[in-house]
Amino acid sequence: MTDQEIEQVLRKAPRVKTPSGLLDKLQADITLPRRKESATVNRADAPSLLHRWLPAVSFAAVLLSCIVAIGVQTNQIVGLKRENQTLRAATQNLAQLRIKNAEYQKLAAAHQELEGLRTDAAELQQLRAEIAQLRAQQQEMEKLRAENQQLLAAGRQPAQSATDDDFFARTEEDLKAQAQSIACVNNLKQVGLAARIWAADHGDVFPPNFLSMSNELSTPKILFCPADKGHSEARNWAGFGSANVVSYEFLNPNGSETSPYVLLTRCPIHGHVGLSDGSVWQGNGLGRIFTITVKDGKQVFTPVKAGPFE
Repeated sequence: MTDQEIEQVLRKAPRVKTPSGLLDKLQADITLPRRKESATVNRADAPSLLHRWLPAVSFAAVLLSCIVAIGVQTNQIVGLKRENQTLRAATQNLAQLRIKNAEYQKLAAAHQELEGLRTDAAELQQLRAEIAQLRAQQQEMEKLRAENQQLLAAGRQPAQSATDDDFFARTEEDLKAQAQSIACVNNLKQVGLAARIWAADHGDVFPPNFLSMSNELSTPKILFCPADKGHSEARNWAGFGSANVVSYEFLNPNGSETSPYVLLTRCPIHGHVGLSDGSVWQGNGLGRIFTITVKDGKQVFTPVKAGPFE
């Protein structure tokens, strides 16, 4: 059968009749619950107002305490942040002050070094002036000697001529020796100045030998004493070799200015000594103005009495 046929059959089915009295019987079978009688409430048994509001009040108190604690902690955190910022600013300022202090110390050291170099330069200029004065005196002596020879040629006595000739010869030799001594002091001062300049570029440590500071010495002639006839001097550093033995002794290799009285250089011919602070003492003061002692393998200058550097 098709769906349409089935639907037509169902439509034609007879209607079911409801038995009479079914509704009344169903209503009679339904039982409703009885209504309970409302009992009188005893106010004494009812919870009090405090008991009813205590949980809410407790919760509010706890909440308020939490809010207060959070506020206090917030204020403390804010204060700590401000202190931290203040400390950071102070740390930065301190670091800047340290940097400025280091720069100031470097400038002060450079200024002190510059003053020392100026003093050494002034002393060198003074020595050069003395050398020029001695040369002028030597020229004057040569003129006097020439005049003396002219007088001798005019008919002076032979005995007197020999005496005068010896006098002028001795005077000329004395002036020449004095000029050589002053030139030797000048050389030692230039060597001391070159060693200090070299040390300033190498951690305040002196060079190990003369050749190491060739850039600071203008010419190798400074390393030769004018009175030294046993050594041949080199005209420039290109021609400086093992055949050129220097006149001076280098006594404080790899030393420093922290021990200013340690001998840096010495001339074995004149006895002049140069100290590690750049000063020079003439050899004729040995035993009268100063003595030399050996301490820790170093020759140390010891003043006998207070006096200025020569």
